[in-house]
Amino acid sequence: MTVKTSSVAGPLAIHGGKPECLTEIFRDEVNLSVWQRELSSGCLAFADRFASAIGKFERFVVQEKYESIESILPGWALELPGAEAWLADVQEMIAMYRCLFEPAAVGVRLHVLADTMCPRFHTDRVPARLLVTYSGRGTEWLAETDVVRAETLGPLPEQQAADISIQVIPTGAVALLKGEDWIGNEGRGLVHRSPAPGDTPRLVLGLDWLS
Repeated sequence: MTVKTSSVAGPLAIHGGKPECLTEIFRDEVNLSVWQRELSSGCLAFADRFASAIGKFERFVVQEKYESIESILPGWALELPGAEAWLADVQEMIAMYRCLFEPAAVGVRLHVLADTMCPRFHTDRVPARLLVTYSGRGTEWLAETDVVRAETLGPLPEQQAADISIQVIPTGAVALLKGEDWIGNEGRGLVHRSPAPGDTPRLVLGLDWLS
């Protein structure tokens, strides 16, 4: 497996072309691992059409083992071209997340966003979150050299966007973002935000482990 590591002091970001690179999130010094991949034509067709048709959408479901994930979509969306391929990809993401973290259940959140959900750079109060942007611009994040952190544990200070190099998780890539609740990662969670609104809505999948 070939991976690219950001050579900076503090938490590291790992990027690779194979799914095995996601296991790098278990390293103490890593707070982002990204599997850079190409989505199938069916997934892309469904994501673009669904996001454009619905404009704005949010749904959250708790998935136990072996449950279908079809309930994450409105009934009419199941008939769109590529829906089967997209659901199979989401099911694969959940299976990978389960394999990595062995959660009791998985919280599955789907957003279609025509505007910016979280415009301020922030960290998440979770152990680790999986994100995939299926349509639109991917999540923006900061390398550790560009982050201004508080001297003590607490809210993240405002980041001066004009003075930093903003990184983007590619559309279709699978990203694991280590948060503040990962044991030993307090004050080191990945700093990220939603991108500015683009010409088309974003379709974003998020997975969290539930105890």
